[in-house]
Amino acid sequence: MEKIFINPVAKEILIKGSAKEGPVDLFSYDNNGNSRALGNLFVIGNIQGGIPENKDDIDVGYVLNLVASLAKREYYANPDTSPKDAFSNALKKINGVVEEFFKNKNTKINIGIFAVADNQIHISKLGKFKILLARDGKNIDILNNIQLFDKESTQEREFSNIISGKIMQDDRILAFYPSRSTIAREKNLKENLLKSSQDEFAAQLAAIQEAKPEFACAALHIEIQKGTEEAAAPRIQPKELREAINDEPRSKREPAENPAPAVQLTNTDNKEETQGTAPIPTVRTAAKIGLESSIPKIISSEFARSKREFALTKYFRQFKNINITPQIKIYAMGGIAVVALITIFSLKSFVFVSAETRKINAAVSEAQTNLKLALDKQKQSDLIGARGLLLSSIASITQAESENGASKKAEDTKSQLMLALDGLDNAINSELHQVADIPVDSGIAKIITLTGNNFYVYLDQKDASSVMKVGADGTVATSTSVKDISPSAMFSSTDYVTLVDADAKKITSLSISNSALISKTFSSDPLISLEVYQNNLYGLTATSILKITDASLGKTDVKSWLASGTTLVSGASLISIDGDIFILSSDGTLTTYYKGKVKNTVKTQVSPDTGSMLLTTTDSPNLYLVNKSTGRIYILAKDSGTVSKTLKINSNQPLDSAALSTDGTIYILSDNKIWKIQ
Repeated sequence: MEKIFINPVAKEILIKGSAKEGPVDLFSYDNNGNSRALGNLFVIGNIQGGIPENKDDIDVGYVLNLVASLAKREYYANPDTSPKDAFSNALKKINGVVEEFFKNKNTKINIGIFAVADNQIHISKLGKFKILLARDGKNIDILNNIQLFDKESTQEREFSNIISGKIMQDDRILAFYPSRSTIAREKNLKENLLKSSQDEFAAQLAAIQEAKPEFACAALHIEIQKGTEEAAAPRIQPKELREAINDEPRSKREPAENPAPAVQLTNTDNKEETQGTAPIPTVRTAAKIGLESSIPKIISSEFARSKREFALTKYFRQFKNINITPQIKIYAMGGIAVVALITIFSLKSFVFVSAETRKINAAVSEAQTNLKLALDKQKQSDLIGARGLLLSSIASITQAESENGASKKAEDTKSQLMLALDGLDNAINSELHQVADIPVDSGIAKIITLTGNNFYVYLDQKDASSVMKVGADGTVATSTSVKDISPSAMFSSTDYVTLVDADAKKITSLSISNSALISKTFSSDPLISLEVYQNNLYGLTATSILKITDASLGKTDVKSWLASGTTLVSGASLISIDGDIFILSSDGTLTTYYKGKVKNTVKTQVSPDTGSMLLTTTDSPNLYLVNKSTGRIYILAKDSGTVSKTLKINSNQPLDSAALSTDGTIYILSDNKIWKIQ
C-alpha cells in the first residue's frame, strides 16, 4: 500500500552580481529523514550597511549563516511539535539573536523565512521579502494578499507576524529578495513563473546576468509535486501475538539457560572482552534488554473481574440504598439534562471543530481586536493607522473565507469592519450609469483614458492586443492592433494615445489622426509611478523624478527633472501633473514641486496602496486618489490636502481603471464596461 504526500521540489537560484545592495544568500533544509511532519525550511536574506563599531566586530554578512543555522536547529528540534508551533519557537530564538547582534549598528536586515509542511506554508519576514504563488494560471502575491499596506519602509527589528495558508499539488512558489534589479523585472518573473519549468526559469535569469553583469538575484523556485512511499506494516495486536505463541511448540518457547542478548554493545574500555567475537553491525540506538521473554503475560479479563472490584462500586451501592422521592428524581433528571446540554454545546463549540472553522474563527477574533484598536486610533485622529487596521482585517477575513469556505460569523464581522470604514471615510454611495459595454470577444478591457469626448481602451487579447476608440454615446469607432507591449499605464492628448510599459521601459504611441504607431525603448532606474503630460513622460523612481521630452513623438532621451540640490520626498508612491508635479507618499504626505523645486508640503489623512491611481486635470483644484482594491475614490484639495469627499463604488466587480474629464466627471472601467460616476 502506498502513502501519498505533498513533496516540495526546490531549485536554488543565487546570482550575486555587483552586490551593491549588500550580500545575499539562501538556504534550503529538509527533515533529514527523521520526520516528514515538519517538512522543509527555507531562508533568504540580505544585509545592508553593517559598519562595525570597532575593529574586532565580525562582518555582518555572517548573520545570514547564523540565522539560517539557528532556524534549522530550532525548527527541527522537536519532531513531535506541529509545524506552526515549531516555526513560532524558531522565530522567538532568532529574534533574540538578531536583536543582540545588531544592537547599536547602522544595519538594515532583510530576511524571509518560510516552512512547507504537508499541505501548509508558514511565512515570516524581517524587512524586504517577496513570495509569489502560481496557481490555476494566476499569480498571487501572498504577503500583499494578506496585508494590503506595504510596511517595508518601517524600521522592523524582529520577526513578528506569521502568515499561513494552504498549498496544493502543481502549485509553484517563487520566493526572492526584492532587489532593485529583480523588482524592475517583476512582471517578467511572474509571467515566467506561470509558463516555465524550474530549469527554464533559472536559465532565463542566467541569461539576464550575462547581458547585465551587475544583475543580482537570490530566489527559490519551488514546485509542489505528489510524493509516494510504502505505508508502514500494521503492528501485531496482543491477541494475534498470543495465538502465534500458543501455536508454537513449548520447547521452542522456553528460553535457553544462557540466552544471548539481543543487542551486543561494544565495550571500548575492555579490549579482552571483544577479542575473538564476530563483528557486530553498528546499532545507532542501543536498548537494554533483559533475559526474560519480551512477551507480556496476558491475564484473562474474566479472571480479573472476579478478583478485583471496580473502584466506585461501593459508592454506587450506597447511592442505590438511598430513598429517593419522585420530586427529587425530577430535579435530578432536570439537572442531568442541563449538564448534558452544556457539555454537548461546549464540545461542539470548542472541541469538535474542523480545522477550517478554527482558521476562520482565528481571523475573525483578530479582526474584532483590530476593530477596537482602529476605533481607538480614530479617536486619537490617527486616521491612516485606523484605516490600515480595518483594510488589513477585511483582507484577512476574505483570504480565510476563500481558503476555508464562507462563514456567517466572518460575514457579520466583515460588515462591521465596512461600517467602521464608512464612518471613518464619511463615504457616500455613488450612482453608476453605464456608458459603454465592450464585447468580451474583442478582448479583456484593462486600461481606460479620455481625450475630448472619446474614450480609448486597451484590450488584452490572446494573440494580439489592441486600442479601441469608444465614442461618448458608447459606440465603437475604431480598433488598432498593438504588439509586443504590456502597458502598465495609458495616457492621451489631442494628438496621441501613449502606452507605457514600466517594466520593459517601452513606449508605444498611437497617432489619433492617422493611427500610425511608434515604439521606442528607454533606459532608466525602475519606475514606481509615471505620467504623460503634454506628450512628455515624467517617471517617479525611488530617488528622483525623470523626464523624457516628446516621449509620445518617439524621443527617448532621459534627464533628471529635479533641480540641483533638491531631493525627492521619502516614500514617494504616486505622481500626478497639472503643470505642477504632485507626489503622494506612502505615509500620506503630499508634496508639490514646481520647476524642479519643492513648492508645498502638506499632511493628508489618506495613503495609497498597491495599484492606486492619482488623477487630476489642469484646471481642477482637486486630486482624485482611486483605491481599486476597496472601490473608493478620495477627493482632496491640491493646496491643503484636505479630503472633501469619499465616493464608494457599490459593485461586486473589481475596479480595473479610471479616467477624469476636464469638467471633473469620473469614469471607471469595470467588467468590460465603462461607467460614469455621478
